Amino acid sequence: MRTRAMSRTAGLALAAALIATVTACGTGDEPQATATDPPIDISTLDVGGYATQPREVGTVANMDQARFIEAERLGDHVPTPADIDPRFVHANQWIATVFIDAEASLGKIMAVDRFDEIAPDFIGGFVSSAQTAPDNKGIDMVNAVMIFPDEAEAASAAAELERLDFGYAPNNQPIEIPGYPAAKAHWQPDQQSIGSWYATGHLVIYTWLYDYLKIWLEKVDKQALLDLTRQSLDTIVGSVAEFTPTPVDQLMTLQRDRDGMLGRTAPRPREDSWLNPPGVYAGRTARHFSSDPESTTKMITDNGVDLYANDGSEVFRARDIAGAQAVRDELGGLTRKFTTAEAPKNLPVARCKEYIGRERLAVRFYCAVSYDRYAAFVWSNQLLDVQQRISAQYALLVNAA
Repeated sequence: MRTRAMSRTAGLALAAALIATVTACGTGDEPQATATDPPIDISTLDVGGYATQPREVGTVANMDQARFIEAERLGDHVPTPADIDPRFVHANQWIATVFIDAEASLGKIMAVDRFDEIAPDFIGGFVSSAQTAPDNKGIDMVNAVMIFPDEAEAASAAAELERLDFGYAPNNQPIEIPGYPAAKAHWQPDQQSIGSWYATGHLVIYTWLYDYLKIWLEKVDKQALLDLTRQSLDTIVGSVAEFTPTPVDQLMTLQRDRDGMLGRTAPRPREDSWLNPPGVYAGRTARHFSSDPESTTKMITDNGVDLYANDGSEVFRARDIAGAQAVRDELGGLTRKFTTAEAPKNLPVARCKEYIGRERLAVRFYCAVSYDRYAAFVWSNQLLDVQQRISAQYALLVNAA
């Protein structure tokens, strides 16, 4: 386990203030006009060069794509840190949530230099992470759940990855997690940090805790580490047990879309940077991609969001039209870090805003719209560009109806 604090690169935390969102089960009903939104003639919208027609997204095209989809399927069963302990409400935006390359998600918190060698059949993983306080002033929690072809390979990987990470620091010592004698774990007696590897079925759960405040104060509380690690495993093990792994020989049959959600989501512009692959998730899973999981949870619950997709935009399906409009208003709503931005010409239903906070790498402009049961959210550093993106996204939703 590494002894240094994790580096904080906001770089690809891109859609910096990305407010993740979610959606509700489809009924097959025809789209309905709303009483509150005026009719929009989509032929009058300035969509720039952006796509306005829904895509047909079929089966995966290659094994890497299949591994990503399998990891996304797992994500629907992974709890957030707030599900484990309500103190963890500050999202980590610096590591990939969905990964097939260990360096992208685990490289800052453990030794991964021999990961591919000792876990050669690793399929994919999903990371749940958060802090109790921003800016390294509290406790970091990371739970990385990894998929392997079978129970034997998962058990072997847990043991070998722990052995690899254990050797990274000379003062690491083995430690037993109460209630989980099979867990392979270690800590450093002079640091408030712990790393634990636990195999359950086809999965390996890596739990990492790092208490910046106690380390800064030069305090160590072994029992607090053990209690929180056990609490984390108590929550996550039961939840991921609901995940049914896809047999390895069937991975190439996986579908990339669900209920046409990805087809309704704008494709990614080449010039943008991304941490995670495109994906479709259950509504609650959007909390993992949110910079404000508390408000996102409320928005999901209040509006019956049951599906969430992200690609070049975020799209959420709500229980009804009113729910989608409420999601739009939440996503486009103002706080002290945002001021109103001009809506696109001929699209007065769009809610646009400009970031005026102090985060240097934050994306500047954001817009949200809704149509029927769907709400969508886009972002750009240029006002005209974000206006064109949201106009194209609105037309896409209409054309997908």
